[in-house]
Amino acid sequence: MNFISNTLQNPIMKREFQSAARMGKTIAFAAFAVFSLAFIIFALWPRSGVFSEANSNELFTIFMGAELTFMLLMTAGFTSSAITSERERNTFAMLQTSLLSPGEILWGKLVGALGISFVLFFITLPVASICAMSGGISMATLGSALLIVAFSTLVFGLMGLAVSAICRKTYVSILLTYIGVAVLAGATWLPAALFNIEMLRPFFLKMRAISPYEALFALQFTESYEVHVTGASAHAVFSTFVIAMCVLGCIFFFIFAKYIFAPPNFSRSKTVEQYDDKRTLRKRRLGWPFYLIDPLKRKKPIPSYRNPVFVAEIRSKIFGNPKFIIRALSVCICISLCLLVAILQQIGETDLDKIRAVAIIFQLGLVAILAPTVSSGSITDEKVSDTLLLLRLSPLTSLNVVIGKMKAAMMYVIIFLLSGIPVLVVLVFLETSISPDFGAMLPAGFSLEAFGNAEKAIVDGIAIYWRVLAWSGVLLVTCLLLTSAGLCASCFAPSTGFATAVSYGFALVLTVGSLAVLLFGSRVSPEVQAWFLMFNPFVAALEITLDKSLASGLPSIFGNKLWVNNLYISVALTVVLLAISAIKVHILFKEQK
Repeated sequence: MNFISNTLQNPIMKREFQSAARMGKTIAFAAFAVFSLAFIIFALWPRSGVFSEANSNELFTIFMGAELTFMLLMTAGFTSSAITSERERNTFAMLQTSLLSPGEILWGKLVGALGISFVLFFITLPVASICAMSGGISMATLGSALLIVAFSTLVFGLMGLAVSAICRKTYVSILLTYIGVAVLAGATWLPAALFNIEMLRPFFLKMRAISPYEALFALQFTESYEVHVTGASAHAVFSTFVIAMCVLGCIFFFIFAKYIFAPPNFSRSKTVEQYDDKRTLRKRRLGWPFYLIDPLKRKKPIPSYRNPVFVAEIRSKIFGNPKFIIRALSVCICISLCLLVAILQQIGETDLDKIRAVAIIFQLGLVAILAPTVSSGSITDEKVSDTLLLLRLSPLTSLNVVIGKMKAAMMYVIIFLLSGIPVLVVLVFLETSISPDFGAMLPAGFSLEAFGNAEKAIVDGIAIYWRVLAWSGVLLVTCLLLTSAGLCASCFAPSTGFATAVSYGFALVLTVGSLAVLLFGSRVSPEVQAWFLMFNPFVAALEITLDKSLASGLPSIFGNKLWVNNLYISVALTVVLLAISAIKVHILFKEQK
């Protein structure tokens, strides 16, 4: 009792918990989660009132999967800024010089950050109990499913705290935390899917069991899981998941406790004056390629016909840290090549559809990860550094500022998309190895005989490379949309961390939320499914790639394919978001005193 009383009276815990509970985003997240889960039950509940055991399992699995997703996303968002926000406000040193002991500060931060996550978890329990009333769900199954969600909330919350203790900036901490969530919750099945190595199969199965979604599916559909996953045991999956969560939780807690008071030595760039002599230029270029485009070389004045904001962003952010860009780009190229080699070994060169699908999913996933965080600090960083007033005093208009920021962010993302060039070259080679029906791709009433030799060459080239061209279009417009969403969030958000979280929320709704319509199956008409799926860039890309994709069998909207509508929608949303951003920046310029 004394321990509980001391915990409740801990001033850091009270401040963290009360400030998080009073935040508008906490109330909004909680209301959105409860209403979304309630809507799932309402939409999937049979109108006749009769529920078979199969339908009960389907409803329960969909509901618990949605609840697990909400908890992972909300927990990562709350805990990943617990320490970095103190460092950014320069208030963490005040905690260290207070009368509180290190243990009290550690425990207060831990309970305060995780407490609000578990409050949100307990809020959803009444809705979960209603879901269990559908029948066919035993109390043991319900308890095990809730245990999976609770364990995941605790461990992924500890991961957010550990990352926050290591990082210096909030947006970096949020980015790394969400990447960790994606890896531990969604990518654990990749080794088993990509590598057909019999000796390592038991190890790959244990890696799959780390994911809470794997444990939840194995718990609810035991027989089906053991049939489809060779050599797997549903009971072993649950046991492995619990053990893995205990081990990971201890590791994350150790990292959090170690680095909360002894943070790593953050590397600071040395202040070096600019130069214009050739001797220094030759000396620094000996470090090729890291100084191939040297940020310290004295530049010529920016001409009037160029956007000064774009040039400044390029010089400071992109070419200001060339070592990071080259190293990160090299890592992305290695990952893309390894994925391609693994797929070729697994399915062979003849199965082009799967090779194309893996390539486009990797490139779109790279866009979905990088684009939101690159542009989410465009305006908030100007606010924090008090340079927005300098922009206001310049002759630049708000539209110039927005376009300059947008172009710089786009160039940053496109540099990393260059990692997909090796895969793209392989795909072009594979496309030329097949013989498409050129005549079938022409409009009605046209034939190849109606064209001359030059026109036939153009038609043949388009017919061969139409998939590559369509992929490039989907990648480009998706990059534009997610980058403009991050820029728009940066105009309205009070901090870069909050803008990053909002940007990732938008990307999640666009890529995963639009797929939720498939959960309702026949309860939703094909027209409604087509309306939702045409917002999803992954569905658009897979429709280009596969003959039998999620969009196959769905009616066309406005007489177009879903991927064509996706291009139109992405361009229209980009224009709207950029217009809103320009208007908001104009208002910020007017508000500056």
